[in-house]
Amino acid sequence: MAARHKSNRRGSLVRGGLAAAVALAAAGGTLPLLVSDAYAEPAPLTIPAPDRFKPVANPLYGAGPDGVVERTEVKDHSALGYYRWTPDGGTPVDLPASSPYDDVNTIDGGGGSHVSVTSGDVVAIYDFPNQVQLKDMKSGTTTKYTLPDHHLYRGVFGSAVLTATQDANGDWNVLHVLRMADGQLTDTPVTGLNGWVAEDGMTLGGDDRTVAIWYAHPDGTRGVGLLDLATAKVTPVFPGATGANAQVVFSDAYVAWYSPEGGNTTARVLPRATPEAADTKIELGSGGEGTPQIGLVGDWLLTTRQIEQAAGDFLVREGAPLTALPIAGGEPKTLLAHAGWRMAQVPGGGVAVTGGASARDWAVRRVFISDDGAPALRTVREVAPKEGKLTQLSLTAGHLVTAESDTTYLPALFQRNITLGAAPSAGERSLLARPDAQTTGETAQRIYDSRQPVGTGDGRTVVATTDADGTQELVVLAADGTKTVVPAVDPQTGEKMPTGSDHYSTVRSASGRYVVFGDSGRGLEDRQYVVDLDASGGPKVVRIRQGQGGLAVWGTKLWMPGDTEGTLQAVDLKTGAVTETEPITDNGCLPQQMQAVGPWVYWDCYPSGSISDGHGVYNTQTQQWSWAPRGTLGDGYVVAYDYDRGQLNLTPIGDVPHTVEAFTSQYNGPLVEADRFGSAIAYAKENSAQITVLDSGVATSPVAEIESRVEQSVNLASATDAVWGADWQLSKPVTGAQVTIRNKAGHTMFTGSAKEYAAAVAFSWDGRTRDGQYVDDGTYTWELTGTPADGSGAALKATGTVELTRYTKPAS
Repeated sequence: MAARHKSNRRGSLVRGGLAAAVALAAAGGTLPLLVSDAYAEPAPLTIPAPDRFKPVANPLYGAGPDGVVERTEVKDHSALGYYRWTPDGGTPVDLPASSPYDDVNTIDGGGGSHVSVTSGDVVAIYDFPNQVQLKDMKSGTTTKYTLPDHHLYRGVFGSAVLTATQDANGDWNVLHVLRMADGQLTDTPVTGLNGWVAEDGMTLGGDDRTVAIWYAHPDGTRGVGLLDLATAKVTPVFPGATGANAQVVFSDAYVAWYSPEGGNTTARVLPRATPEAADTKIELGSGGEGTPQIGLVGDWLLTTRQIEQAAGDFLVREGAPLTALPIAGGEPKTLLAHAGWRMAQVPGGGVAVTGGASARDWAVRRVFISDDGAPALRTVREVAPKEGKLTQLSLTAGHLVTAESDTTYLPALFQRNITLGAAPSAGERSLLARPDAQTTGETAQRIYDSRQPVGTGDGRTVVATTDADGTQELVVLAADGTKTVVPAVDPQTGEKMPTGSDHYSTVRSASGRYVVFGDSGRGLEDRQYVVDLDASGGPKVVRIRQGQGGLAVWGTKLWMPGDTEGTLQAVDLKTGAVTETEPITDNGCLPQQMQAVGPWVYWDCYPSGSISDGHGVYNTQTQQWSWAPRGTLGDGYVVAYDYDRGQLNLTPIGDVPHTVEAFTSQYNGPLVEADRFGSAIAYAKENSAQITVLDSGVATSPVAEIESRVEQSVNLASATDAVWGADWQLSKPVTGAQVTIRNKAGHTMFTGSAKEYAAAVAFSWDGRTRDGQYVDDGTYTWELTGTPADGSGAALKATGTVELTRYTKPAS
């Protein structure tokens, strides 16, 4: 190990204010001075929240010719709102019905309400235990029923209420049709069957003419019967059909039945005028996910599916397709790519359903028969998507990466490029990383859920996570989504990072090719891993620290607590050279968290504490330190959220803070990120997915080369590598980067543009001049130049030499 170098300049304790800035400037540092009274507010960029992938829940419980009964998912959480009648093209009207906690509208009210539409635009509402009202939504009139004692509600159909009473054996097998006539409630007993089944699931569906009943013969066989409401008599149909979880739907021309019991995938359809006729069997298919749901329109059977989410399955579905199957046979027709599973038959004809191509296309629609006899759609009302959830964000060299939990079918990372200045703008948002839809297991499906992405400054993004066995690992993502995984394994011993609730790995720091990830550095068993992304043979762990103390990397320097109490230590990851500061931390405390940006190193001995001491910023150029609030380090400033005041504040190092924005919720802190390779800050406030990006207003440090991989010599006659290549990691982005090649006499031999990506540039040259001729063998000087993209500081200039030869070994 190289000898340690102790600074001969004693660190100065400075606790903010203008005097601190003056003192640092006098010491010869590059600290920008920003007086808060003269602060000019930069123009912010607002990036709207993305849409949630899952469409807004908007189940339909009934439909009339001119409106629907629906419940819509409320704005701020996933619960459903109250029942309401929404006329086509009109204003919703709340219905006097209680609101269950989920999508329940059972025939017995589920302890709450049952809402239906079976006649015109009349809404029937049953409130447990014995209240029924029929609301004519056109005329505004209401008819109310109080069920007789010991009558069990079984549904409203047109103007009739179906109830059940107990027989001599105590079973709810005696049916009654109740109607209101001249202000009096009439009771007509139902006839036509013996040996009724138990009450659960007895009523399978109906309209203002007929109700489908699940029945059982005395011999034990079961089937479906049609109750004629005019005569109160039941006629058996669909012999042998079950009533378990069955659906029966009616149109003017047909009645259709389906039950999934026993894995059944076939629906049965009868002509309504001749129910004694043989039924038509229609195969619904067994390949789709979920339970088929049916509807009728014209001569077509409609089907979609109710998908139940299995425990441990986090894949989000948009809804199954809505398909029309011709009853007489023929090719099916897909009407909607996705649909809600509740379809509502419209009295008089048609079906109402909520669906669309995606959440942005979601709408209440009506299915009707067009002039050519085929089903068609009419959009009644759009259902706006919900705002997606943003869990983390990263901004590095203008590359914004967001971790989003629900804007696609599984938690994913998205990316876009940010440009600030007089006209700030955000580039197109694109997918960076997402598990495949076929991925199973919570760990794999939620690999990017709430995990902090961190940019490296060269266009790559890294995320610390775990595999299915709980082993910590680093996921490395190129801008094109190419993924590399680095396990948290000691390269010498093969020992893995400890697992369990006490060990939560995250990316602690990243700069170009070097990344620090692992534990927090607060426990004796904690481990932090230093990864070289560009190591020979691929990314790998090159250094491990076990125990207390934080790590941070900038360029080739790895910062950590020093060997002497209160000191900081820098290790050059390429040369191994070690330098150590004078004691600077309060009372010799051990920094458990460190951040590094340009000439600044931030340390915090108590990152989870509430005390105001024990943290500060060290200037590696002036070798002085000053107090700064506990927060996120940028180039010359710290941005921090003040929970006591509900303010996001930006503090130029050595100056007084100013408020970026005051929040309405005092304790609901924002997601905040400082661009370490630029001058921007980004934040999303109060759990919103809307992001604000603005310039810090603090002049950044001059652009500099902080790490490079430049070939020193090249054989231009090589069969495998006849090109000179160079990569430079810069402290911030540049524009107009170019490389000039000169010979020993200073004559320019070649000038070419370098490829710019984030805060890095790359260049390759085949040794030819512009006229296509190879240069002579010899040593050449290269010069890299570029203009700082943020307009702050002098232009970039880096130089070096390369030896070029065209030697080819003579043939033997």
